[in-house]
Amino acid sequence: MGVVVSYAAALHRTIMAVDIAGYNNPSRTMAHLREVHEGLWRVLRTSFAETGIPWDVCFVENTGDGAMILLPPEIAKADLVAQLPERMRDELRRYNHVHAAEAQVQLRMALHAGEVAQGSHGSISQAVSFTFRILEAPEAKVAQKDAKADLALITSDLLHNDVVIHDPAADPRSYRRIPVKVKVGEAPAWAWLRLLGAVTNGFPVRVTTVPANREAFSVLVEALLAVPCVRSIDGRRLLLEMFPRREIANVVPYHAEDRLHVIALARTCQRFTDGLYDLLDAIKMIEPESPQVTALAEVIKDRPDDQVI
Repeated sequence: MGVVVSYAAALHRTIMAVDIAGYNNPSRTMAHLREVHEGLWRVLRTSFAETGIPWDVCFVENTGDGAMILLPPEIAKADLVAQLPERMRDELRRYNHVHAAEAQVQLRMALHAGEVAQGSHGSISQAVSFTFRILEAPEAKVAQKDAKADLALITSDLLHNDVVIHDPAADPRSYRRIPVKVKVGEAPAWAWLRLLGAVTNGFPVRVTTVPANREAFSVLVEALLAVPCVRSIDGRRLLLEMFPRREIANVVPYHAEDRLHVIALARTCQRFTDGLYDLLDAIKMIEPESPQVTALAEVIKDRPDDQVI
């Protein structure tokens, strides 16, 4: 008679994976690494406490250069995207302010949710594996390094669509969609990136003013909306992926409503020198010839020279 082996049922969990950017930088000595490691746990514990998330109800695993945290269903996912990121950013600023450059900490944090089972040697879950996949998204690493951001928050498509876009406090406009590296034969995967504590030339990034020439801007928006690949959400996603200048594409705020997203796209492009011409070139790669694109080119050509960053 065979031995019957029973396993505990998998449970639905919110999954958080955290990684210290540049942990193995050669400039870090063992003393720096020790301080960085302790700093990570202080930032996590303090941020959780300030958000009202009990640390002792979570399953916490040290991953060496980061952590994996499984949160029970009673912890609201909305708190993880609407309160926790800002508190972590603030704690990172406090920590980095009093530490040498070699001991400073920038974090990437990935959020996902799914079924998780516990085996004899740790967690067993496709959802956990995917959380670490999005944590390692190359585009998130590059964007954080370029922006010198204290915190890169990466959410799965699932969590973004179910939680982030439904809570204004989560600042859904600040996210942008990024590709996730997958293995050969796997379907393409996507995640959503938000950078917190980013700097430009040593100064915090600030929101720019609304264009002064509102009438001309309105004409531009209408001309963009007339182009099919700009009017559809899938077309805009492809457009931003193909955009020749990442410093523009990476900072276009996301809006679920088509018109608002196109307005954000236009406003962002005109902040940069020749940004609207770069947008036009990207559109032409998708729609080489059409009356709508020709009309848009005329509108951009006739616009006043207000493209300043």
